[in-house]
Amino acid sequence: MQEIPSNTPVLVGAAQFTDRIADAHYEQLSPVAITARAASLALADVGVANLEYRIDLLMTTRTFEDSAPVLAFPFGRSNNFPRSVCQRLNIDPPHAVWATSGGDTPQTMVTEACDRIAAGEVSVALLCGGEALSTGRHLVKTEQGVDWSEEIDAPVDDRGATIDFLTHDELANGLITPPLFHGVMENARRKAAGASIEQWQREMAALFAPLSQVAAGNPYAAQHERGFSVDDLITLGEGNRLVVDPYPQRLIARDQVNQSAALVIVASSVADDLGIPAEQRVYLYAQAAAGEQPVTLRPDMGEAPSAGLALRTALERAEMSAADIDLFDFYSCFPIAVSNAIAGLGIDPADPRGLTLTGGLPYFGGPGNSYSMHAIAEAVVRLRSAHGDSALIAANGGFLTKYAVGIYGRTPRPYLAFSNEALDQQMRALGSRVFESKPAGEAAIESYTLSFDRGGAPKIATVAATLMHSGARCLARSVDGDQKTLRQVVASDPLDRHISIETGEGFNTFAFRD
Repeated sequence: MQEIPSNTPVLVGAAQFTDRIADAHYEQLSPVAITARAASLALADVGVANLEYRIDLLMTTRTFEDSAPVLAFPFGRSNNFPRSVCQRLNIDPPHAVWATSGGDTPQTMVTEACDRIAAGEVSVALLCGGEALSTGRHLVKTEQGVDWSEEIDAPVDDRGATIDFLTHDELANGLITPPLFHGVMENARRKAAGASIEQWQREMAALFAPLSQVAAGNPYAAQHERGFSVDDLITLGEGNRLVVDPYPQRLIARDQVNQSAALVIVASSVADDLGIPAEQRVYLYAQAAAGEQPVTLRPDMGEAPSAGLALRTALERAEMSAADIDLFDFYSCFPIAVSNAIAGLGIDPADPRGLTLTGGLPYFGGPGNSYSMHAIAEAVVRLRSAHGDSALIAANGGFLTKYAVGIYGRTPRPYLAFSNEALDQQMRALGSRVFESKPAGEAAIESYTLSFDRGGAPKIATVAATLMHSGARCLARSVDGDQKTLRQVVASDPLDRHISIETGEGFNTFAFRD
């Protein structure tokens, strides 16, 4: 084994847990309890007795309901999630971190833990995250009462929930859910590609169908389902209604899950002292992260160059190319999250190495902000079993807003900390689109999306448009009950069509000119 500094961080434990309602062993675990279960399993995976008492840093991702109180279940919740997990494990580490919101946080947590170990601040870190969204909805539906509330008075580094990637104009004009935001971005990407609606549907499905095949063989998947064909993913029907334009249900992240994952990271000297075998150790070769401004302020709404920038930087720092990587997991909440990322690396959508280790968020499951913890855990297990020498994990937060990348490998390497400031400067240098909050006059549709009710009827259309007189971008939405406009959006591809926009009370409205 290559001689490396004693403070080199190494991943030595990984675990995943899934609590399916339909399974005979279903336990109806709370979010804290399911997260603690994965944490306990990860500690057991290390194979060292009483390791939990050496933990000096515990970090947890943020659940959906702790990210947005409007999503909270009526059962109460912990006021201090990390310390609640600590209580389940009967430990009291000196450092506890409650991460901020975002699907990028599992990778940024690994990076922070490795930085702190390399700096000598801590020596044993436990990272974990989980969701019990499926159980919460099941309890509400069956009118069962439980008490998940916990009040703990203990120190915690609470990073807080962040939604600074949203603007008032976006919310006011109908962009209120992740599918709607990604729908606007996806249609902008389709426009740039010059593809028809039908062509783009098939391209999205062809990208995601192989992911579903991986999930079908994953014992930790939210549901054991068969893999889907391209036609399965785009044919509307039972279990695959149209949610927003352009996404049917099977192309959207599945958040109704009970899943958790955890990782154990220690200093190399600790691993030596504990006798952890060399073949059980996985190294973080390189990391990088970059971010975007809000969707409607980006120069091109169909692209998020931060992903490619972070991916290429991480590979450069690892002194590797995409061709050198054996295992990939690209965050896959919606098709554009994958297509945007692989375009930034020049990877073919049909690359034989595959684009996921788990099966992807729509099929494996999307446990809130902690999905990529599962991807990293899966990478650790595969690397330890010599199913590849290197893995790339790409984690996404917000609406293609925050991108974090980790390159992992089996061969020992010294750890190199990294500052993302230069990447942030590059992203800021791209500038932003001129935006008009209170537009009026003629405009051309740059992109759009459309929400549907459960019966398949269109509800609200939102357009991003370019004002003809100024070239500024603006947003507008259909008026409630305006079936004529909705029918026009549904009947034909509205991209580039001319509309009239008026500033209304609280939001802007539009109508087709032709």
